[in-house]
Amino acid sequence: MDIIQSTREDICRIATELARTGWAEANAGNISVLLPEGTNDTIWENQVFSDSLPIPMPELAGRTFLVTCAWSRFRTLQQKLDTEIVPVRISSDGLKIIRLEGSKYPTSEFSTHLLVLAGAVNRGWPTASLVHTHSTNMLALSSSDLPGEMLEDAVNRSHPEVSLLLGRGVRFLDYMTPGTWELGVETAKAFENSDCVIWRKHGILGLGRDIDSACDAVEVVEKAARLLLLEKSAFGKFVGLKDRELMLKDPLAQEDSDEYIDEPDDGLPPGLPVID
Repeated sequence: MDIIQSTREDICRIATELARTGWAEANAGNISVLLPEGTNDTIWENQVFSDSLPIPMPELAGRTFLVTCAWSRFRTLQQKLDTEIVPVRISSDGLKIIRLEGSKYPTSEFSTHLLVLAGAVNRGWPTASLVHTHSTNMLALSSSDLPGEMLEDAVNRSHPEVSLLLGRGVRFLDYMTPGTWELGVETAKAFENSDCVIWRKHGILGLGRDIDSACDAVEVVEKAARLLLLEKSAFGKFVGLKDRELMLKDPLAQEDSDEYIDEPDDGLPPGLPVID
């Protein structure tokens, strides 16, 4: 099985799971995977056509990636692998998008995928994947009027696995018009210092070196949102980890570390805002 076919099946596997969870209603959600350099160049010996890019993309010059197409439904992707997960290539000069003649157009969030994947290449990643989905609890949490910085802190404190699995943290972006290059530019900037970006009132984007790690980021942050909303419902506020608890590490990982100090409970407050 060639890498394009196996990657299509990986995308379908993740898309099917996202649809099952209810995070990809109708034609919501999109996924892309940047393939290794030199992947199956023979595919581009077929009839192709090109469109000019609004901005040069030298980081992706000559690279091929797969992306879900516009209006695709994650729940039916299995039956349409070859037509609704389309290959795209950036020309060797980084100025054009090359697609197979007759193929469907990529997702409406194509600009974001291009710009974020270019950023992953700049970080030295040989491959990368971006997963965008409309997860329910984070959609609700991100609609809060609290500043993004407070919500980022709340997510980080929601449970210990967040900082372990998302070492670069999360970023909240204020609502912007979907499908625009402006949104893509701001999202790519946000990913320079994060593993997951939340488009407020829109959805989550997880970035990883492969599709499973990208999906991990989405799952972890959605779980954090659910925990925070449950805490608010039960206690009237976010509870989360205290400052001291955030500093504690796995004893096995810190056995020889001078930084670990086992002090009694210092009574520090959770440090999280109350939502009235």
